Amino acid sequence: MPPTLATYTPKGINYFGPAAAYCPQPLPVLEHSMDVLRRHLFNIIAFVFLALFVAVWGTVLLRVGFWVPDGRTVAPPLNGALVTAAGVLATSLSSLTASALGFTIAEVRQAEASGPAGRAAAQRTMPFDPAEVAARLSGRIIAAIVVYLAVGLLVLLLWLGKGTASTDLIGAFALSLLGWLIGAAGVVFQTEKTTA
Repeated sequence: MPPTLATYTPKGINYFGPAAAYCPQPLPVLEHSMDVLRRHLFNIIAFVFLALFVAVWGTVLLRVGFWVPDGRTVAPPLNGALVTAAGVLATSLSSLTASALGFTIAEVRQAEASGPAGRAAAQRTMPFDPAEVAARLSGRIIAAIVVYLAVGLLVLLLWLGKGTASTDLIGAFALSLLGWLIGAAGVVFQTEKTTA
């Protein structure tokens, strides 16, 4: 009988039959690759998400940026899937980065307030150390913030340059970026510690 991976017996299927001796052991390269994949899974997911964000918004920027008004349409035509994907990605990245910053700032404030000198300072004002916030942010969050700001500033410049010849999608993202920047600026200016 030739070796097989499964043999049929009167009691059912025997998966560890004669072929078990012929089955090679897992390759060390494959095991190492799986370990690397396990360690970097979140980095891979973040990279794919950010690459998709850049690709979709890059497509929107190119289509709107190189569109020349032809007198028939007010703005360049974009298909519904592109508009939906761009809107979802922009909203997701904006909320992810803002919440990550907010949670990190809250952690730093809580850590500073739990110290002996922090309780008295916490009752007067709640300043925090921005270097500590930046140190606690993961590389993925910092990359997401940089990508969001870079693409958002390009969108804002295009919106300001094209005006009504751009799409509502461009205007919505530009206004969303301005709101994000205003919120971030409010936090940045809160970080100044007062000496009282």
